[in-house]
Amino acid sequence: MENRINKFDPFALILGVLFIVIAIFSIKNPLSTFRMVIIIAAIASLSTGFYKLFWIRPFLGKTTWLTLNAVLDIIVGFLMLFNDSFGMVYVSVLIALMFLGDSFTTLWLANYIRNFSHKYFVLDVFISILGIILGIVLLFSPLITAISISMMIALLFLIFGISLIIHAI
Repeated sequence: MENRINKFDPFALILGVLFIVIAIFSIKNPLSTFRMVIIIAAIASLSTGFYKLFWIRPFLGKTTWLTLNAVLDIIVGFLMLFNDSFGMVYVSVLIALMFLGDSFTTLWLANYIRNFSHKYFVLDVFISILGIILGIVLLFSPLITAISISMMIALLFLIFGISLIIHAI
């Protein structure tokens, strides 16, 4: 293993350069990057819906809730796949709501932390309030959400690309 780590790795170099190219593309084309996120979310929604409908439901018998949930997953998946506006708004709102939900949860959990550490309590309350404000901004501005997600993806590819190049040399 040590011999392999200390040698030049052309595959890691090529992959690192590819990741950096993807990062640059993501920075230059944030809406295309966000569209790919929507396509991945649509495929996940469709897969989940079909899985529930044709794999889980037969074992449970006729369950109305599961059938409705599966059909809703399938409809949302197709809407995201074939209606760009719906996909952008749906994913943006979903991310904003997840952001708000996590921030409110952290704020609620801060009550328990207060008993153990005032420093962490203040930090959690501060971060939660920032998260709630950011969640509200994201909720009312899908374009900011799309660009933010694209930039985070670009940053991730950039970091992994640089890491792969360093490890390759």
